[in-house]
Amino acid sequence: MNPLEFLYNIGERAEVLSKRIMEIIKPFPNEKPSAFRVTRHLMREGLSIHELLSLNLQMTFVVYLILNLLIILIGLKWYWLLGIYIIYLLYTRLIIVKNWEFFVDPEPYRFFYYTISFLSLLAFLGYSLLRELSPGIYYYYGYIVAVALTVFLFRHYFKSKYGRDYTYGIVEEIKGGLVRVFIHDDIAANIKPGFYWLPAVEEAEPGRVVKVLAEDRTFRSARPVRILEVYLGQSSQSSTEPKEETE
Repeated sequence: MNPLEFLYNIGERAEVLSKRIMEIIKPFPNEKPSAFRVTRHLMREGLSIHELLSLNLQMTFVVYLILNLLIILIGLKWYWLLGIYIIYLLYTRLIIVKNWEFFVDPEPYRFFYYTISFLSLLAFLGYSLLRELSPGIYYYYGYIVAVALTVFLFRHYFKSKYGRDYTYGIVEEIKGGLVRVFIHDDIAANIKPGFYWLPAVEEAEPGRVVKVLAEDRTFRSARPVRILEVYLGQSSQSSTEPKEETE
């Protein structure tokens, strides 16, 4: 390889790298969803892109917490916690922004993961500071209570801002007086994804989008109870959000 070709290759790779860095710093929504090859291999087949996005965010957050815990156990300095947080935040922001159009309801997910990760950072930083100061054991107990109270207040605020007692589903099957409804992961309604058997209602036919009442349960995910409304003229196999004109 002559010097000109060598310099050209370096410039080409530098250009690709700069584009990727800019994509991380200032991402834009994609026309196609991300592939999530690792998540697809780890989870069962047949998941919608919304479920893959939600699972990816959950798994990334768990990894983030584990890394923070390891930093605390190893005894590394506080700036390691800050560095891991910045990397996590940039990656989470990249995933959410690039796939914005493929979430059923993206705003609650963005608010939840941005906020809970920041609160986690403060919690680990606070513990790191306590360990350096080495106060009495009661200070640790008080700190644990303060962290638990903060999480409780955040949960209450999130529910008051985004929480709702209903979600949307797609009718998959009718059997006797019951209908089998697929419901997406819904962080605003605190619903886990899956198939649920609900009492049948008129006009609930396979493929139609339905509005479902969700019963809140303490320290557990909400439970779908019954169908509130059937959206006539709309059927979907990929999204459970009713279109504006059908509401």
